[in-house]
Amino acid sequence: MMKFQVGSLKKNYRAIIGTLLLAFLLWFMVKMNKHYEYNVQIPVVMENLDQDKTLKYSYKNEVNVEFLGKGIDLLRLKFYHVYYRIDLSGSPRYLEFDLTEHPEYVNYPRELDVSVRSILRPRSLIIELDKKMQRKLPVEVNYALLEPPGMILVNVTSEPESVLVTGPAQMFNKVQAISTEKMEFKEPLRPFTEKFTIHKSDEYFAEYEPREVDVTFDIQRLAEKEVLDVPVTIIHKPASLDVIPLPSNANIYIKGGEKILADLDMQDFQILIDFRKVWSPGVQTVKADLVTKARVLYMETRPPIFELIVQRKGNN
Repeated sequence: MMKFQVGSLKKNYRAIIGTLLLAFLLWFMVKMNKHYEYNVQIPVVMENLDQDKTLKYSYKNEVNVEFLGKGIDLLRLKFYHVYYRIDLSGSPRYLEFDLTEHPEYVNYPRELDVSVRSILRPRSLIIELDKKMQRKLPVEVNYALLEPPGMILVNVTSEPESVLVTGPAQMFNKVQAISTEKMEFKEPLRPFTEKFTIHKSDEYFAEYEPREVDVTFDIQRLAEKEVLDVPVTIIHKPASLDVIPLPSNANIYIKGGEKILADLDMQDFQILIDFRKVWSPGVQTVKADLVTKARVLYMETRPPIFELIVQRKGNN
């Protein structure tokens, strides 16, 4: 008897499944034709802003709206671009907007059998406008890089070096540079380029062009070199004195990237002794300042100390 029942089920499984599906569809249609309340988050879109104005700050860009309507239409609502529209044409610099007073500003397909029952939150929105300005600001690359043993990061360059920022006039009184989103790199073995996204201001509303920059990291092998016979120069010396440094030439020991060091010679360095700063009666030995435009990691003079012979002009 049991075998006969199992055999019957196997033969009629299509009919059983069809019946269950039909029952589900009937239940679904009944449910979808009933009316329900439905809360949905929709974006706030601000339109028709005067050309010479811009938003001063970044605002909460979503509002919670309660819809009432048939289940099937509430379901279809998810597939449309529904938003709360605020018309800012001719608006003053400061505007306190009551969202709850204007449910008609909710933009949705009117052919759907739904309506806006209420604006839940936020109930109001304070909007501040400012004069629109454009300015190019330099890019500051935000990164963390762990150098591998025996290697050194000699330079970081952004292309482009600056981005065009469009924003409120007040922003440019405080912001002098634009940062990128932070990226981390661990022990790269060769130079590389990576795309960085510009970090949007946490306070001000602004637009950036371009939104991404190419950042090149120049990684080189760490090397050392000694530049010989660089002359010592005395600066800020009174015209009435003769000042002679001993020695009058010195060597410079440097450490840095091997490609940079390979092209450096004595013309790339200055050894300066600022007489006005380092000398006073009775002082004979002083330190010198090293000046170079080269990107080196470390440099020092050899010898590190210099003797000054100071005498009045005309004295034997």
